[in-house]
Amino acid sequence: MNTEYPVVIYGASGYTGRLVAEHLREYGVPFIAAGRDRKRIEEALKLVPGIENARYEIVEVEHSVEALTKLLTGRKVICNTVGPFMRHSGTVAEACLRAGVHYLDTTGEQHVLTMLRERYASDFAKAGLCLIPSTAYMYGLSEIGARFCLDTPGVDSLDMTEVAEAVPTVASTQTILDAVRFPSYHLKDNELVRYPGVETCEITTPSGRVLKASNWGGTSNPIWFSGDGRVRNCKMSVAIWNQELYKKELELERAYKVQLQWIPEEQLPFILDSMAAAITPTSPPRESRQVHRAIDVCVGTGTKVMVKSTIIATGGYLCTGLLQAYAARRLITETPRVTGFRSPSEVLGHRELLGALESFGYAAMKLERLV
Repeated sequence: MNTEYPVVIYGASGYTGRLVAEHLREYGVPFIAAGRDRKRIEEALKLVPGIENARYEIVEVEHSVEALTKLLTGRKVICNTVGPFMRHSGTVAEACLRAGVHYLDTTGEQHVLTMLRERYASDFAKAGLCLIPSTAYMYGLSEIGARFCLDTPGVDSLDMTEVAEAVPTVASTQTILDAVRFPSYHLKDNELVRYPGVETCEITTPSGRVLKASNWGGTSNPIWFSGDGRVRNCKMSVAIWNQELYKKELELERAYKVQLQWIPEEQLPFILDSMAAAITPTSPPRESRQVHRAIDVCVGTGTKVMVKSTIIATGGYLCTGLLQAYAARRLITETPRVTGFRSPSEVLGHRELLGALESFGYAAMKLERLV
């Protein structure tokens, strides 16, 4: 196998994998498009704009530590898009450790972040490698806004909201179904406090529209900021423009508590995947930047200070493809500033990440000092 391809897209036949390929091609980064089915990868890459002048190879690989280690040896970065991540990310992270490769993924689920931190953070740090989940719209952009707020001295509390136009892919739907089985947390007075379940609230958009939101699995941010000595409180609520989706989330939680939690663990994945297929049977169409817009707001407060960041973004999956490609490009050419289990902004810088998003026309931000 040619060793001139430093980046591996794992799950290249999927919706997100195609977008990572598209943006790696924009950056001129050669890559391996990998997955379990070569034919599906070939068909998927035909849909990537400009693929005819991208430098890449396609590799069929089984999902095992041994096979992935062999694939990754001699590479520098993996962009892992294979979900549900609670089931599959551990295998990929273990292979990265053995091969000496930086790890990126697109998960936003707290239970996955916690698992990766507990199992692999120390070993990745010792190896000088980065383990960076959530290199994605959810919740990479909200973290950027929060870190701009924290640039103001005295801010110690982050109240975060997100409103998105959801286009759930097959894997995203599987992940949402998987997530209702696990507890989620927010940061309160320096402690991670467990939610009793799916918690709903009302939020007001910058235009004044009132939407129902939920804790949406807690989001990545309380996990990231629980390790930041400046931050005492961090809580995030997520709303979807299509308000039927938060109702679906409540229905799924109810179904799990009433029917599914009694089913043996080894039987659950098949049942959950069947439910996901009924909700999202095929890959959705490509996002429209005129339609699929999102707003992330963070209000940072302290004893005598208040600051607000507002980010408007277009195309959540487009943002994800870009963030993955940008992170991979940086990691193949630089020695990272920090290693181990880290957030995207910790490794790559919140200003730099916003700059990348702005350069593609995917996002813009306003920062306001309120007090």
